[in-house]
Amino acid sequence: MARSFPSACLRTGAVFCSAATWWVLVARQEAALVFCPILAQTENHHRADLPLPWAEALQAGCPDGTRIRCRPVLRASTYGLTYRGQLGACFTERLVLAMTTELRHRLQEDRFAPRLPKNAPSCRGGLSLPPLRPEPRSPRALHFF
Repeated sequence: MARSFPSACLRTGAVFCSAATWWVLVARQEAALVFCPILAQTENHHRADLPLPWAEALQAGCPDGTRIRCRPVLRASTYGLTYRGQLGACFTERLVLAMTTELRHRLQEDRFAPRLPKNAPSCRGGLSLPPLRPEPRSPRALHFF
């Protein structure tokens, strides 16, 4: 059932797959498309993960037991992607809400994260190394390194 899909007919909730990853279309941002990756079921769960119900997975052509990571990825087009199916409208609304909630949480975390001044010491314990300059080499000396 895999077929190419024209970019003019794209709808939110469309499921695509590339060579290594499955994607779901979440929104459009100007000329770019916003996708979220569909991940296989693993033990590592993130707060941005939204489990994909088996009925939605069956309708969209996804493997059972997958989840959607609400982490937006911008792509210019659907080049290299193969259309697989469409998620239902109710689940798509839930997905968009979960993604906006995750983005809001990340903005709040970034706002309260400590900021270092420009002249603050680096993570190397305040050790500042001079720029690397090659040593002058003698034309008469034989160098093995």
